[in-house]
Amino acid sequence: MLRNELPHLLFDEIHRVGPCPECVEPVTQMIDATAFFPGGKGLWMENEADVFPSILVLGQDFSTVKDYEEMLMGDSNDLECPTWRNLRVLFGKVGIDLSICYFSNVFMGLRKTNSAIGRFPGFRDKEFTQRNIDYLAFQIDVIKPRVIITLGIHAATMLGNLSPIDLSDWKLAKRFRDINSILKQNVDLGSHRCICVSIVHPSMWYPNAKQMCYMNIQGNDAGISVLSDAINA
Repeated sequence: MLRNELPHLLFDEIHRVGPCPECVEPVTQMIDATAFFPGGKGLWMENEADVFPSILVLGQDFSTVKDYEEMLMGDSNDLECPTWRNLRVLFGKVGIDLSICYFSNVFMGLRKTNSAIGRFPGFRDKEFTQRNIDYLAFQIDVIKPRVIITLGIHAATMLGNLSPIDLSDWKLAKRFRDINSILKQNVDLGSHRCICVSIVHPSMWYPNAKQMCYMNIQGNDAGISVLSDAINA
């Protein structure tokens, strides 16, 4: 499979998560710009890379219907949001090439709310949540990443459902401090094994970085150290 074929293959199967609950709007098309899948293609499109992604970066969900529609109309740029600004700085410090990353989410759908902050409303529908867990397994099976990086507690708990033994503390976590180890080696995800890393969400990186602890390192330095160890393993 070629790099540019990946978003279309994934999008062609997005119907697997349907039907959406009343609080969630389906994504109807991908924005032709750098943005997280499924609202965007999930690829770093600022250069002409042809390398297939080996790192899967998972957020919780794309955003609200309003944010998505503004991006479709060209009235806003996803790269201007705090998530991308802080993520680019963090990955730059570690030396992660954005071109080898695929940026996606654990939930396929848009919030019918005015705020993109907090727990995705689709969590309230257990059947919809399970279909998104199944679709996440499909994403991983297609991409076969060497490293998976989850952003925030909700993405971590969703991934934990795919490896309830290796990621038991992730699956059961109610807050980020409940995670015993933010770096997991050789995680069994059914048809695939990889390294998994959990960090606080970049959109709230500076106020929340203190929640991270890795190898007796705290805060921002813990996030940098754990990402560096994961990509160099």
